[in-house]
Amino acid sequence: MPKPDIEKISLRMEMKWTEAESRIIQDIVRRIQKNGKITSTADYQINRLVELGRSTEEIEQILKEALNATYPEMYKLYDDVANWEYVRNKDIYEQINDTFIPPEENEYIKQISEAIKAQTKDTLSNLSQSYGFSVMMGTKRVFMPFAQYYQQYVDAAIMDIVSGGYDYNTVIRRVVMQMTNSGLRTVDYASGRSNRVPVAVRMSVLTGVSQITGRINEHNAKLLGTEYFEVDWHPGARPSHAVWQGKVYSRDELETVCGLGTVTGLCGANCYHVYYPFIPGVSERLYTDEWLEEQNRKELETKEWNGKEYNLYEQTQKQRQMETAMRAQREKIDALKAAKVSSDEITLAKAKYQAQLNEYSRFCRQMGLKEQRERIYYDMRGRLATNSKKQNAMFPSEMLKNSSRDVKQYQRYKEVLGDSIGSLAKFGQMKYNDSEKWKTISEAYTDVIWQKKALKNHNTGESHSVPYQGAPNSVYDNYKDGIIQRRRYYGNDGRPRLDIDMTDHGNPKEHPVVPHYHNWYLDKSGILKREAKHDKPLKLGHEIANKDILEKR
Repeated sequence: MPKPDIEKISLRMEMKWTEAESRIIQDIVRRIQKNGKITSTADYQINRLVELGRSTEEIEQILKEALNATYPEMYKLYDDVANWEYVRNKDIYEQINDTFIPPEENEYIKQISEAIKAQTKDTLSNLSQSYGFSVMMGTKRVFMPFAQYYQQYVDAAIMDIVSGGYDYNTVIRRVVMQMTNSGLRTVDYASGRSNRVPVAVRMSVLTGVSQITGRINEHNAKLLGTEYFEVDWHPGARPSHAVWQGKVYSRDELETVCGLGTVTGLCGANCYHVYYPFIPGVSERLYTDEWLEEQNRKELETKEWNGKEYNLYEQTQKQRQMETAMRAQREKIDALKAAKVSSDEITLAKAKYQAQLNEYSRFCRQMGLKEQRERIYYDMRGRLATNSKKQNAMFPSEMLKNSSRDVKQYQRYKEVLGDSIGSLAKFGQMKYNDSEKWKTISEAYTDVIWQKKALKNHNTGESHSVPYQGAPNSVYDNYKDGIIQRRRYYGNDGRPRLDIDMTDHGNPKEHPVVPHYHNWYLDKSGILKREAKHDKPLKLGHEIANKDILEKR
């Protein structure tokens, strides 16, 4: 019988839970979108408990569906593994003239498989009842059960939109980032350790496989009258496992040398090693000491990537990290689509994903590793990097690396500067490729913020001359015959900081630029003076902050 493809089947089961995770994130996004349209905070407060109940019910249904879809594959995998591990020792039974009972007639084999099935089923059921998200509290990540997360974070997000504190895109981006960075998680309350639910499911299934393998092979060893076992070998093993893999050990040495029965040892968490009965004088080792020594030497050789050296184990770990990051980015793209955020943001998210995919290919080529795209695509979402080459090229490489930070900055700048800032892509081009334009836009951002703050303390009058002293961080508009002549901004000390002049002062030859501005400055003697006669055209920040008087000209 063919050897079960444990890796492929366990990934397929993980995919079912990844799909469930994505459905849950999108469900939360849709609820934020829906409730964000409520016109008053009072109405939302009435609706919030109802929404929490509905959301909890729907999520529990999604998890139940994932469980029911997992069980048949898990049952078949365990049966196949049990039969394979038993049958692969048939030759040894025959060599020592012992009776080999076919697996379908072997009650012990059936009992082992059924016992591990029941155990794993209980584990998966418990996982689906202790779900939530990981959130930052200070500098530490803390697991938060779903109901608490919904009440605390989702509730706050909806309130931000309903109350007008933040715009929809800003809020939804924050929540999507938080959920996709965390992933739907389950927690072991005894240890406090949390894992993404899809990963926890996969680990539970692989643990079951290890238990079946171990119990059957120890059963076979007992029947064959041997206390020795050969541990298998695979490339890229973690360093602590590489030292003992591929060798023969007694049953006691499996525990003392290989760490059998511990989380970090043989058949522990994420360990793919198995051990088989070995009969001295009958069995032949699969790997000689010389071969193992040469393989270990080769695996310790390093290759360089972005200024860092990686041995084979480190290469495979880096490969897994890249695959995980891409799966998270794919999930983020789907969530942003469900949230119906701006097309610019979705295009950037796709461009970042394509850049990750390109870097993954380059890394694998450089390291001589086979690309394992099935680990990226098993979510069954199809092609997500559907941007054209032209669309991807709109965003500088630095922006792809810093996309989350740059999108937040873009939103802050757009909120202050409005449409003058242009598209998200244009923002990135200015920031990373055009220092002059970036200087202009950065100065405008700063100018508008402080000027709008001062405009909250706004005074008007028709005095013969604009007062030299004013309230700290305030504005005085000077009028003549109902027409504004000058707007003066006062600094922290109540002294002049900036003048916006709206006339040529009756002397167009001397003052051809209207309107214009004059900054105030301290000279070498520490005396506050207004800048020289040369009129300066208003800067972008002046135009935006003083739009109210400019439109009346």
